[in-house]
Amino acid sequence: MIATIFIAITAFVYSNILTQPGEIFGNLYKKLDEFFNTDKRSCTGLGLHPIFKMIMACEKCVSGQLAFWFFMAHYYNGYLSGTHSFIYNAFTHIGFTCTTIFITTIIKSLHEKYIN
Repeated sequence: MIATIFIAITAFVYSNILTQPGEIFGNLYKKLDEFFNTDKRSCTGLGLHPIFKMIMACEKCVSGQLAFWFFMAHYYNGYLSGTHSFIYNAFTHIGFTCTTIFITTIIKSLHEKYIN
């Protein structure tokens, strides 16, 4: 459970604070924004490019990716050992990822309400 909180905080800080102009990932955000043609996509009514969202622009997407891959790397033995069924491991994996995304949403709403 504590890992979900740390991942959520990391994803929020990365995608909302460190990608602002003048911050450490500000230039990278700008370059990827241009690379994925965000302005052209929004003019045609499309949303952000899915890859751009996953790696930088969306805190929920970033936290979901981090949680998914963290769980896969940290608990891969659960899938391989056969101690629990595949269904149990899959639902635990999905629950871990969903919990992280939910906590990220809470962090963002608290940040918008009390800090911004």
